[in-house]
Amino acid sequence: MWTKAKSAALTLICTRILIGITIFVAVAMPFAVSGGFRGVSRTAGILFVGVPAETITAIFICAYTCFAFAMIALFSLDKLLRNIRKDIVFDRANVKCLRIISWCCFAVAVATLCGWPSIHIVLIFVAAAAAFFGLLMRVVKNVIDAACEIKDENDFTI
Repeated sequence: MWTKAKSAALTLICTRILIGITIFVAVAMPFAVSGGFRGVSRTAGILFVGVPAETITAIFICAYTCFAFAMIALFSLDKLLRNIRKDIVFDRANVKCLRIISWCCFAVAVATLCGWPSIHIVLIFVAAAAAFFGLLMRVVKNVIDAACEIKDENDFTI
């Protein structure tokens, strides 16, 4: 039977798998894009054959900026899920985690918007999606924050 605890555990496992995948991609990207850690060369690696070195540099800057914010968001999500598994739902720490996740989404949106002129037009859609998720996280954060205030009020009246 599927329970709330199993669902939270599965989500926590998926989050940790995604953290591992993100770290792997961040480490493997220099080999795939430019053939190694020797710096950006004039010849691209297996992914971008014939792409100018300036574009490859822009890809690195945009990707690693997004990786940094993604890791911050994933670790905040991990903390949030651990709190939920402990039945700590309406807590200020969870509001802080949701706030961090939302700002990371907005930062990824800005980073991809800054990178789209030199990389590809598709990054506009990535930026829009990241901004949308950031907005959703802000709404959820505000709901949880309001619930925390109601919980605190109820705790004081009893």
